[in-house]
Amino acid sequence: MSIGATSEKEVDDIVKRVTEAGGTLYTEPAHKDGWTYGCGFVDPDGHRWNVLYMDMNKMPQS
Repeated sequence: MSIGATSEKEVDDIVKRVTEAGGTLYTEPAHKDGWTYGCGFVDPDGHRWNVLYMDMNKMPQS
């Protein structure tokens, strides 16, 4: 499952709440391809999630 974020700050805020609630990151927050920022985590019940922010202004044009 993926969660769409509205900014890089929101990704970081979600990461903070996840870890405070007992979740575990399996990928640290990072930039990818110059226009996305996100991470992955496992919640306390073992479900895997992604959090992703996409800066559409930086998205490559075809």
